[in-house]
Amino acid sequence: MKKFKSLFTVFLTCVIVLLCGFFNENGAEAAQNIIRLGGSDRFDTSVKIADYGWKNSTNVVIADAQGNDAFADATAGTSLAYYLNCPILLTDIESTPDVVKNEIKNLGAKNVYIMGGTGVISASQENSFKSEGYNVTRIAGTDRFDTACMAADILNSKSKISKVYIVPSDKFQYALIAAPYAAREGAAILFTGSGDKNMRSYINDRTRSEISKLGVKDAVVVGSYNVVPYDAVAQLENMGVSCLTIHGTTPQSVAWNFMDTNKGSGISISSDSFFADALSSSVLTARYNYNPLLVNTKLRYTLDDTSKPVLLFGGTGVVSDNLGNYIKDSAMAHDISNDEIYQLFSDSQVSLEDVMYSVDNKEQLENIITSDDGTEYVPVPDQYSSYEKIKDVISRYDTDDYAETQLGYLKNFYGYTFNGKTMSVLGNVGIGFYDLRNVLESREDVDNTTIRVSYNSYSSGGSNDYEKMIATLKFENNRWKISDIS
Repeated sequence: MKKFKSLFTVFLTCVIVLLCGFFNENGAEAAQNIIRLGGSDRFDTSVKIADYGWKNSTNVVIADAQGNDAFADATAGTSLAYYLNCPILLTDIESTPDVVKNEIKNLGAKNVYIMGGTGVISASQENSFKSEGYNVTRIAGTDRFDTACMAADILNSKSKISKVYIVPSDKFQYALIAAPYAAREGAAILFTGSGDKNMRSYINDRTRSEISKLGVKDAVVVGSYNVVPYDAVAQLENMGVSCLTIHGTTPQSVAWNFMDTNKGSGISISSDSFFADALSSSVLTARYNYNPLLVNTKLRYTLDDTSKPVLLFGGTGVVSDNLGNYIKDSAMAHDISNDEIYQLFSDSQVSLEDVMYSVDNKEQLENIITSDDGTEYVPVPDQYSSYEKIKDVISRYDTDDYAETQLGYLKNFYGYTFNGKTMSVLGNVGIGFYDLRNVLESREDVDNTTIRVSYNSYSSGGSNDYEKMIATLKFENNRWKISDIS
């Protein structure tokens, strides 16, 4: 079977051989397009990043780098560090590594902000900083939700917050992708709980109270309903908060869709296996208006612009030099792996379901309006309040023709108005994509612009019953898109 290579490899092929201007805080200077900032470990890498981005800094933010569970307290500090124009340096739980201590001195810092309680950064470290003459502020709550709210309070006291980013509390990749975008907008990162088996999740009382206190009216929700279930979104809308969902069923597809909303000046690449390098690079990524990408052993991104500079964060053990293995010489290759096809397939299905679930969930039962003929309606979120807006969402994954077909499924539900607001018929959306387990049966590369794949779709409940799902892909507007599902 002919293998299709990722369009991202074309991007890397070009950036390796091209030179362009690379901007730092002192202005433009010539540099190679790909620059690696990596040290001997995560602490040393955070120092390398600080050295690259700052000659001096009055402030530093200190975060725990031990274990991926520590990401939440740390990530909540990115927007604050961006506002303070300072680096995020990493530390151990019990003691501050010498390389980090020396960097704080070299920067000429006076103020140290510690993210998290004594369980993640010890009291002895705090006391040591104080004894050395630093002004120390510890931002710590009873849990990750509370800590994020406290970080928002401090940021809000310095610069009024008008927007929040809602990310899952148990999947660090989504928070790290969102953090640079939130920082550039002066927005706070807040968390929602993980979904239950029915993919329901709720904004907890502490976070709801914080949103009300901040008085924000806009939220960016990071991920499709399998990442942040729509019950949580509906809760926000019922609080009077307008939500924009950045769709995507995986960190890679969310990152790709963020790039559609912000083209950026370059690319930041970190490992998706642990959070430390992406965290310490997040402020630099925001300052340069780069798009953050997370990678594992493969590169699963389609990039239209092949001229942007690239920063690689971390040593070769986490972001390998073997990326070159994915660089091929055909600039016209229409390359896509089976994993990428499935990601596209799932994003296509779930993006439509996101639209439907936005008006069919428990929270919307509070907003039912009954017409004279007894039909029940619920309000449609502004993000999906017209066919044009919905098409803008699903056409990221579907060809123009198939997007129109998908819109046709909604014609009997959308388009009603009440007091000037778009309404939808309240109804059961049926079985969702994540109620099925899809197993690839076959792939046929019909020609250079057409691929057909077949899946056996089993019930996620373990039933042996299945149906066959056939998806056809077309290469349209320099991207692979779904052109039919049957």
